[in-house]
Amino acid sequence: MFKKLIYNTLCLSVVLFMFSCSDETKMLDREQFGFEYFPIEVGKYWVYRYSETLVKGQGSNVETTERFVREEITDLFVDAVGDTVYTLQRSQSNTLDGSYQVTDVWTSRIDETTATRTEENLTFVKMIFPFSVGTTWSGNLFDELTTVNVAEESVWVYKDWGDYEVKAKGISQEVEGQMYNEVTTIEQANFESEIERRYAVEQYAPEIGLIKKEMIILDTQCACPGETWIEKAEAGFTLTQTLVDHN
Repeated sequence: MFKKLIYNTLCLSVVLFMFSCSDETKMLDREQFGFEYFPIEVGKYWVYRYSETLVKGQGSNVETTERFVREEITDLFVDAVGDTVYTLQRSQSNTLDGSYQVTDVWTSRIDETTATRTEENLTFVKMIFPFSVGTTWSGNLFDELTTVNVAEESVWVYKDWGDYEVKAKGISQEVEGQMYNEVTTIEQANFESEIERRYAVEQYAPEIGLIKKEMIILDTQCACPGETWIEKAEAGFTLTQTLVDHN
């Protein structure tokens, strides 16, 4: 009888320990790992304002445009290695409430260690888990000299990007008049020479995802002291992407 009591007590202790570990893991997932910054499920959508400046004609023309891009997770499938992959349909309109036309279909996925997104056959590791301020990783899973057509010019958009780095976590950020708390800032690139400027930063809010993105991709052959990058640029673009709607 006494041995049976000890056995039952030990079994109960093991069960309680397992539940305790499970609860602790869930707490760590949310508070330390960062999964909540990359929410992903079929039916989720985000609408962004895209403000873009294109350098055309070897710098002879600079054109600024604005459009709205809707991203929606429309489906999922299991790939050859058993990972769940989400289909991300992108559409755009000249106005927020206008008619949106589908332009691209990308994919996205998340697992215990990474959140990735494939855009035009280029795969980006958007986050690694867990992360904190100062965490770095190789974010571009492709050749940095991959060319991209920008206003009829071939540009090495991702040249000299280097590692991604978490620059801030838990900050407040206002975007399009909306205040977001516990925002994480990820710097993807920040390189400058006399003839090249590469800058890319993304900001994420918990349970929402990407709320703001900024890119400066500009090239020139002119040092041109005293001129701004837009004034001396011969190819490239600048982009500000801000969240205006989501579910």
